[in-house]
Amino acid sequence: MKRSQLAAAILMATGSFSAVAATYNVTPLPLQDTSRNTFALSIDNSGKTMAATQLEFNPPIDVEQLENDTTFFDIYSESLESEDDVKQGVFSNADYTLIVNYLLQNAESPVGQKLASYRTYITDTTDAELVPGLDEKNGKFEDDFSWSVSANGRDSVAGDYIVGDSTGIFIEEAYENEDGDTINYTYAESAQQAFVQVGNESKRLPAIDDTLGGFASARAINTNLQVAGFSTVSFNESLDNAIEVCADDEQRDDIPESFCRYIIYRGTFILPEMSDYFASNAQSGTFNYIFASEVNATIWQLDVNGDVISSQAYPLLFTPEEDNTLYNYTYALDINSQGIAVGEGMTGEFIGITRPSDTSSFELTEVQRVATVFRDGETVELLPRDENLISQASGINDSNWVSGTLLRATNDIARPRMFAYNLDTTEAFYPDGFFASSGVHANAINNNNIIVGRAENEATSDAIRETSAFMFNIDTQEFLDLNDLTACDSPYTLLEAIDINDNNEIIANARVKATNRYVSGEEVVNDQGETSEVDSIISVKLSPISNGSVDECDIDDDDAPYERQGASTSIAALLMGFALVLFRRRK
Repeated sequence: MKRSQLAAAILMATGSFSAVAATYNVTPLPLQDTSRNTFALSIDNSGKTMAATQLEFNPPIDVEQLENDTTFFDIYSESLESEDDVKQGVFSNADYTLIVNYLLQNAESPVGQKLASYRTYITDTTDAELVPGLDEKNGKFEDDFSWSVSANGRDSVAGDYIVGDSTGIFIEEAYENEDGDTINYTYAESAQQAFVQVGNESKRLPAIDDTLGGFASARAINTNLQVAGFSTVSFNESLDNAIEVCADDEQRDDIPESFCRYIIYRGTFILPEMSDYFASNAQSGTFNYIFASEVNATIWQLDVNGDVISSQAYPLLFTPEEDNTLYNYTYALDINSQGIAVGEGMTGEFIGITRPSDTSSFELTEVQRVATVFRDGETVELLPRDENLISQASGINDSNWVSGTLLRATNDIARPRMFAYNLDTTEAFYPDGFFASSGVHANAINNNNIIVGRAENEATSDAIRETSAFMFNIDTQEFLDLNDLTACDSPYTLLEAIDINDNNEIIANARVKATNRYVSGEEVVNDQGETSEVDSIISVKLSPISNGSVDECDIDDDDAPYERQGASTSIAALLMGFALVLFRRRK
């Protein structure tokens, strides 16, 4: 399925902005007609970019499932503009919005249609094509996918080999309970899986231990078709006990055995950032299935067809005690052409960390995790542990420069800081951001030794500060705000740079004003026939301008001391806000 960029009607919102007096032009990815918010994921050396759409417009609705398997009409029949039309599949904007919000809010219900909150597209900035992950065309929605699977594309090689992770396909199972009632259960057939897409075919990259399907994520792929990520390698006895309960008709609740097994592996796991509190046995949203496991950095070797030739897991940095039931892991997040992967791993120790707070800061105990290198079958800690609280390596290039983020306590408050470390020379840099205590997150590094990410741009006492996208050149030691390298009249405020290729093209998240739309994609118009604008987060591609120069922008005194106007809002704060707000319903 392809989506194309809107034309002249939204030219100002989606056009490429550049000027002679700028070093980068900004081109939004062609997804404005697909969803209100899009989030950058990756860019490869061919210029192909991937982005995730949040709450897409025009999702298909299974009206039969809505009527027969949910309480929607019992609750909202009086709120609908036309219940009869809805049951015929004809929706007003208000009714359509109500239905979609209901399905999203009841995503954990055992019955009813499921809609993915996020889907991935790959684009050349002209056309965009869905990366379905493990989703399938089930015939319900003509030639469309089920829209139930959340897939994240993480990396690609020339757009030909795409790797990432995906929830399992959702299946429907009719079950007659002890009262003689038939219940149509709807659930995912597996936990999160790693996948590779070759052409139009997606293939699962199996976990080392795939009990109940296993859990895995593919994070990066090199030109030799080595895929770096992580997967389950073992489980403790609690999982065996839970499976036994599901298999026993006397112990299992009055539900299908397969749905009972789903209850074990359901839930999601989000890899924590340096700024996130993390305790290995206290995360919400999982059984846990993941926390009943050990997860190891995994490298899958593929052939040209995307089939797995071999896989190798990289062990923990320590040997747990026999009675250790805590969740332990190593994660690989990037890999270079020599097959050296980097990421993070637990040390088996706990550490007290005082993070910034808007109220009162206090020390919390969490597991210690450190930047690690995975090579020749060994897991090696990267940085001196006594200098840092925790650390994570997020990127490695072919010159063996490793980039990442760590926590150091400044005035007893721990904020993230970037590092660059060379595996061959042991040379290391820990550059400041825009000011001494600026929190800095490094996301990626290219073969030109340029690192990109996000950095706090205002020295305030707030726990969540405003951020700007940055680039740091290891060779010149320049730390630059990417907003300073674009035209002054650009409508985009660059919040975070996600990835950079060897052509120095960058994919980033930007804030922009966009016309408010219904779930149908139609513009929201008030009684006076006027539209309104809202803040949106969109993914944009930054392309270097040959012979470009920095644009000197005029600013008001109120904007000093910054040279460029347009302070950015923290991407984390915006994501939290968007997570709480679904689609607007017309009143």
